[in-house]
Amino acid sequence: METKTKTFDAVEESRKWREATSRKLDAMTSEKRLAYLRQVGERYAAERAKRRARRSLVTLASLQP
Repeated sequence: METKTKTFDAVEESRKWREATSRKLDAMTSEKRLAYLRQVGERYAAERAKRRARRSLVTLASLQP
C-alpha cells in the first residue's frame, strides 16, 4: 500500500486566512472595522438565506403521486 502525499492542509490554510483577516482588521479604525464586519455578516446572511430558500423549494410535480 503506497502512502499518499498530502496536497491540502486545512489547519495551515485556516491559519493563513485567520492571520490575513487579523492583519486586515488591525489596520482599520474601530468604525471601519465595525462597518466591514457588519457588511460581511449581511453578505453571509444573504447567502445562507439563498441556500435555505433553494433547499426548501417544493414543486407541484414533486407533490403529486
